[in-house]
Amino acid sequence: MIKLALRQAILVLVTLSAVALVLSTGGIGGTFAIFNAETQNAGSVFAGGWIDPPTAVTVTPAGYDVSFAWTAGTHGPVTGQKLYGVDNGTNSNCTGATVALLATMASATTASYTDSNRASTLNGHWFCYQLISTSATAWTGVYNKALQIGLATTAITIANGAISTANSIDVGDTITLTFNQKTNLAATGTKKVCAVSSGVIIIGDTSGGTSCAAGDGFNVGKITGLSVASTQSFSTSTFTTSTSAPWTMTITLAGTGTAAATSGTATFVPSATIQSNASTHRAVLCTSTDSNCQPTTSTHF
Repeated sequence: MIKLALRQAILVLVTLSAVALVLSTGGIGGTFAIFNAETQNAGSVFAGGWIDPPTAVTVTPAGYDVSFAWTAGTHGPVTGQKLYGVDNGTNSNCTGATVALLATMASATTASYTDSNRASTLNGHWFCYQLISTSATAWTGVYNKALQIGLATTAITIANGAISTANSIDVGDTITLTFNQKTNLAATGTKKVCAVSSGVIIIGDTSGGTSCAAGDGFNVGKITGLSVASTQSFSTSTFTTSTSAPWTMTITLAGTGTAAATSGTATFVPSATIQSNASTHRAVLCTSTDSNCQPTTSTHF
């Protein structure tokens, strides 16, 4: 019995010694290391669970300004908010872009901000924004946004009308322009459209009557890059503009013109007479030759 008790005591002692050895060499230290990383390493995959980024974010170009609205992060010890950004030129992909501090919000609960006059020298450029929740430690929660700032035509679509001749510009065909913010264009009205055999379609031709020439002025824009079989005047074309986003202007061709075969890739060259609807820092429609301001389409009449 004494020998049995002695063996049991030795077994217990060995077990306790093994446990002590594991503890002293960090055998379970990994659990604490992970927790430490979660609370101090801003790059940790767990960071967002501790500090919320702003949510329900809206970022809207308004003239040359950019307006932000959001719900401030509430999970974790959010102590502040900052806005970072960088001009990305013609590139809408902000992956890897190096941003700089633009503004520090007034408090951790601030829910709106205006980046004033940002596009005055960057009209039509893509801008990379980061809106960040911060804490007193190293934690951050980040909201990223790529935005085309200023006033730009973002798309052009041309379509064959229900009773029009396919692959030809004709009465009933439509031309739809999309803008990145509301413009000063009227809600409805008429515009003269000219299809000229030199390969240009003029929208809002400002010459009088029904005559058309390649050098005519325009107050909406012109389409280049197409082959047009013959010159045609659609002098009583109508247009409508949307009253909410997406901001579009749709021109429906009408007048004495008849079908003229067209082909090619259309590029829209806008008129700088179009302005934003904003009352502060009103933007002029950008017209530069890069793809930001002159959209193209391969759709056809």
